[in-house]
Amino acid sequence: MSKVLRSAVQTMNDSQREWFAMAMISMVLSDGSVSQAETAHLLESIAFVRNPQAVERLKKYIQFQAVPVLAPFVGWERDLKSRALLMLDLMESAIVDRDFSAKERHQFHHIGAMLGFPPGKVEELIAMGERSLENQPG
Repeated sequence: MSKVLRSAVQTMNDSQREWFAMAMISMVLSDGSVSQAETAHLLESIAFVRNPQAVERLKKYIQFQAVPVLAPFVGWERDLKSRALLMLDLMESAIVDRDFSAKERHQFHHIGAMLGFPPGKVEELIAMGERSLENQPG
C-alpha cells in the first residue's frame, strides 16, 4: 500500500517529524487493538523520520503497543491549514482498519488540542473522517 501524506512533511524539522510519527502511533494504538493492516500502515507511514535512533524508538512504541505521550506541536503557529492537514493524515491512520472507536475519538481530540485546535474544529475534522469512512468501498 502506497501512502501519500497530505501534510508538508518535507518542510518539517526532525523534531516535528518525530512528533508527527508519535501522533500517528498514538492514534492507532489508542483503542488498544492494533490490526496487521494498522501496523503495516504505521511502519510505512513513519518512513519520513530521518533519524535512525528515533525510528527505533518509534518501532518500540508499536512493538510494545505503548501510546506515546505528546507535548504540544511546535511550529506552524500561523499556518492552521498545515496543522489541519496533519489532523487529516492522523484521521486516515486511525480509520485504516475501517473503525473509529470512542478511544480513538478521545485521542484525536487530545492531539487536536496539542495542535491548538478548539474542540469544535476537531469535531468538524472528525465528521470529515467519518464521511470518508462511509464512502470507502467495503
